[in-house]
Amino acid sequence: MLTKLSSLQAGTLGELLTVAKLNTLGHAAYISPEGAPGHDVIVVVAAQPKSIEVKTRQFVDRAAEITRWPVDMETKGDADFFIFIELDLRSLSPNFYLLTNAQARETHKNYMGSGNCVPGHVRRLVGANDFSALGAQ
Repeated sequence: MLTKLSSLQAGTLGELLTVAKLNTLGHAAYISPEGAPGHDVIVVVAAQPKSIEVKTRQFVDRAAEITRWPVDMETKGDADFFIFIELDLRSLSPNFYLLTNAQARETHKNYMGSGNCVPGHVRRLVGANDFSALGAQ
């Protein structure tokens, strides 16, 4: 039986997949230094560094298993972008959902500073693997 990765493993894998994906799209992207406040990845857009907070959730059978992407907007809310990843563990195929800060805040349910970005709302707002928001900057 397929088992899920630990939260740390899934998070690290999501960050690496994000950097790889952005670089294959022609963007210069880098992992932020360990413990960098408020973001996981830096991407250069129009010669300007932009911060990205990456949240990875994994599933075994279907994406509907993902019921939330936990986000603490008090500590992560200054990121320029958020990437929410649905990671299919059967194939290690990710779906990336790139949201601007404003879009992420729209999908966020606040619980006294912490909270979750709701997958159904994220999926309605942006398409999977649509990175056009980077060009709009």
